[in-house]
Amino acid sequence: MVKKLPFWGKLAYGVGAGGYSLIDRIMVTWLMYFYVLTPIRGTEALISGFAFGVVMFLGRVVDAIADPLIARWSDNHSGRLGRRIPFMLYSGVLYVAVFLALFYPPVSGQSVLNSTYLALMLGLYFALFTLYVCPHLALLPELARTNRDRVDLSTWKAVFSILGVAGAAVGGGVLIDALGNYGMLWTMAGIGLVMLYIPMLIRERDYAKSEPATLGLIDALKTTFRNRPFLIYLAGNVAFWLGFNIVTLNIPAYVTVLLKGTEGDTAVYFGLVLGVALVCFPLVNISCKRFGLKAVMLFSLILFAILLPCIYLLGQPLLGLPPQVLGYTLMALFGIPVSAIFVVPDAIVAAVSDLEERLSGQRREAMYFGAQGFILKLALGLSSIITGGLLDVFGKTAEQPLGIQLTGPVAALFTAIGAIIFSFYPEQEVVAYEQKGVAA
Repeated sequence: MVKKLPFWGKLAYGVGAGGYSLIDRIMVTWLMYFYVLTPIRGTEALISGFAFGVVMFLGRVVDAIADPLIARWSDNHSGRLGRRIPFMLYSGVLYVAVFLALFYPPVSGQSVLNSTYLALMLGLYFALFTLYVCPHLALLPELARTNRDRVDLSTWKAVFSILGVAGAAVGGGVLIDALGNYGMLWTMAGIGLVMLYIPMLIRERDYAKSEPATLGLIDALKTTFRNRPFLIYLAGNVAFWLGFNIVTLNIPAYVTVLLKGTEGDTAVYFGLVLGVALVCFPLVNISCKRFGLKAVMLFSLILFAILLPCIYLLGQPLLGLPPQVLGYTLMALFGIPVSAIFVVPDAIVAAVSDLEERLSGQRREAMYFGAQGFILKLALGLSSIITGGLLDVFGKTAEQPLGIQLTGPVAALFTAIGAIIFSFYPEQEVVAYEQKGVAA
């Protein structure tokens, strides 16, 4: 008989998300900055903004292709440790090692060698990221089988994800000032590695039904994309992340170029976003249970669409107030919808994956997260190209900051599109099926 996951198990599961959130946020936040804006080696940019965007896109393509392959592998795996834990166990060390290698470009200055090296290492980085994260996400609907339990487990995962992101965002800038670029990178890698292995304390077979699926890759993908609620959710979520990643890539530039701060000052602005998000988690948990996942998700998307255009105004004195006041206020307000974005999507995917039993008679949780990852990571790669293009065409310096300023309105447009699409999500259909399954 499958046991109910105890409280310590929920914490252990969440800590793993903190580990990969910490490492990935360091990569997303600082890689372009160290290659394009403030080179980690020498004084000349190691790669142009547009070229960086193309290389990042190619890395995301590799990542996208890896998602369904790893998802199918995990869903169909049969072993004494279960379907998910073995993948996490063997990928963690390699993932951290490649993360560090990303920040050791072979030569100073712009070079084809740097571009080639970055492309190869990013492809490997994203593949290993997926090898850990996809099975980890697939554990969520297996460890928690009702909507309330999934909201709770998603909330703990979100808490540690926020702590991981906060560690990267706040600690990254502080550690650079204290230890230098490479001191920060090695410290974060060590912390992240420990966190990645905490979930191994969970005996998967004690708490999850680990019956291997049997569908081949093509049939599994076809069946997944026949799930209409999943498709509607996915389209809306992808549009949002296309915009949100544009903003995430540019936060160091907002602080150092538009607000005339230092790399260390990014800690304050990140801290405001993540601190407010952390405080809002209990409210998000309660709201999801009372009003439903759809209402909370829509609220967060609409609020983002309203706030993001204000990025254009960063650095400009408004009503006689110092420019930093708008920066602090805007980042604090971002924390409200960020809290929902960390909780709701995972719970929705867990819920719509239940419908798979109606379509194929099998449970294939990993393929749903893998299919989402396939599409989402292509969109994230596209966001890097859009960002690089904006910076190269419109400017990325204090004298010509328009490219950085435009990232906010452009991101708002994509977020608004996501809200419109997600408004068609059929939550009642999904909840009805879950209740039927619980009753049975």
